Amino acid sequence: MHSSGHCHCGAVSFTVKGEPARMAQCHCNACRRTTGTGHNVQAFFPRDLVTITGETKSYESTADSGSTRRRHFCPTCGSRLFSDNSRNPGMIGIAVGSFDDSSWFSPQAIVYSAERPVWDFVDPDVEMK
Repeated sequence: MHSSGHCHCGAVSFTVKGEPARMAQCHCNACRRTTGTGHNVQAFFPRDLVTITGETKSYESTADSGSTRRRHFCPTCGSRLFSDNSRNPGMIGIAVGSFDDSSWFSPQAIVYSAERPVWDFVDPDVEMK
C-alpha cells in the first residue's frame, strides 16, 4: 500500500508506504471530544513507514493505562491528523478521514464501545472491546 493525505488546508501532508498494523474505531470520551462526533477512526502504522511534511502542534494527555497519548493537529486549520502513545513509541495513528483515499479502511476493533452514543452506528460484525 502506498497512500497519502493532508489536513484541510494542506499545510501538513503525509505519505505511507506499507499496510496498517491495526485499524480501529474508538468511542472513548477523549476521542469523542477531540473529534466533535461519536468516535475517532484511526489506522496505525509503524512510524518508519510514514513521512510527514509540515509542522503540527500537539496536545498530551494521560490515557486510562497511565501512558501518555499525544494528539497532533494542524496549527493553521485545526485538523486532527495523528496520534502516538508512549506505550508503543514505534507506531503512529493516522486519522482515516485525512487520507486522499480511505476506501481500504475496515475497522478490526471498536474500543470503548460502552461509551458509544446510542446514535452512533456500529457495524455489528466488528469485535467490540
